[in-house]
Amino acid sequence: MIMELSYFRLRLMVFLQESHPDKLNNRQLIHQRSELATLAYCGAIQSGQTHMEAEQVAIAELFLGLYFSKHDMLFVVLSEEFSDTVSEEKTSQYALELLPLCETVFAKFSLGDDFADTPEYRNLYSELTGKIGEYGL
Repeated sequence: MIMELSYFRLRLMVFLQESHPDKLNNRQLIHQRSELATLAYCGAIQSGQTHMEAEQVAIAELFLGLYFSKHDMLFVVLSEEFSDTVSEEKTSQYALELLPLCETVFAKFSLGDDFADTPEYRNLYSELTGKIGEYGL
C-alpha cells in the first residue's frame, strides 16, 4: 500500500506543478488526495477490477475537481494573445503572478472539470484577455 501512496502522491505533485502551481505547497491536499486514490485503487482491486481499471478509478479520484486549471487558462491566454510581449519562457511565471489579480474574473463563472467544454469558456477567455490587457501586457 505504501508503494501506491507514493505513486499517487508523485502523480499528483507532477500534475500540480504543471497545472496548479499555486497548490503545490498544499500538503493537506496532496496527502488527502493521494490517500483517497490509494483507497480507491485498493477497493477496485478487491472488487475484482484489473490493475489498469483500478488505476483509472484512482486517477479519477486523485484529479477530481482539478481538471480545469486557472493557471492553464491564463497560460493559454498569454500564449495566444500576448505572445508578442510575453516570452515563452516567462509565460508560466506570468500566469502564476496574474492568478490572484484575475480572481474576480474567475469568480463570475462556475468552474468545474468540464468547464473547457462549455460555451462559457470563450466568455472567460475574452474577459481574461481584457483584464490582462488592463495590466499593460
